Amino acid sequence: MHTRHFAPMLLVFTALTALAQERPSTLPPPSTAPAPPAAPAAAAPAPTPTGQFPGVPTVALEPLLQRVGRAANKRFLLDGHVNPQVYLGGVDANDVTYPLLLSILRTNLLAAVEIEGRINVIFVAQIRNYPVPFANTDDPSIAADEWRTRVLPLTNAEAVQLVPILRPLLPQEAHLAALASSNQLLIVDRYANLKRITEIVRALDKPSSR
Repeated sequence: MHTRHFAPMLLVFTALTALAQERPSTLPPPSTAPAPPAAPAAAAPAPTPTGQFPGVPTVALEPLLQRVGRAANKRFLLDGHVNPQVYLGGVDANDVTYPLLLSILRTNLLAAVEIEGRINVIFVAQIRNYPVPFANTDDPSIAADEWRTRVLPLTNAEAVQLVPILRPLLPQEAHLAALASSNQLLIVDRYANLKRITEIVRALDKPSSR
């Protein structure tokens, strides 16, 4: 009698067990272990000053300005954006005079202009934005690489017609313009080239032979 009651219960238990095995589990899958944090990227190397002549020996500009300033009795003001290193072009730093310094600045695409008693060292591309002194007459005390402004009056030639002739002879950072009403040329350039342009203009500004 006990065996007859027990058999149906065993069948029910077996059926429930099979049903449980067929039904997919509704429990969420076990979470995977979090991935270890990625290693921090290697820090980029700090940029090093690079000038117009990478790979060639350079010297610090500020000490050079200080030494030349003491020797020439001049005070310099260095633009904060200017590269702190300059290429000397094979010149010994101890032999640099003020005129030679201006030439070194030129080879490094820099320029110098005096404002209120200080020589401002700037990018040459900015020179036209500064009050470049006048030199309407020749002065042997002016260094070849000093920047100067000159107004040239013409008597016979047309100033406007000379601009396309003269402009290719000036560097990109220089300035050349003609004032038609007074027949004058305005030039901003290094003194050596300023004198050359002046000689050319005077040679062209002659009465026509016709």
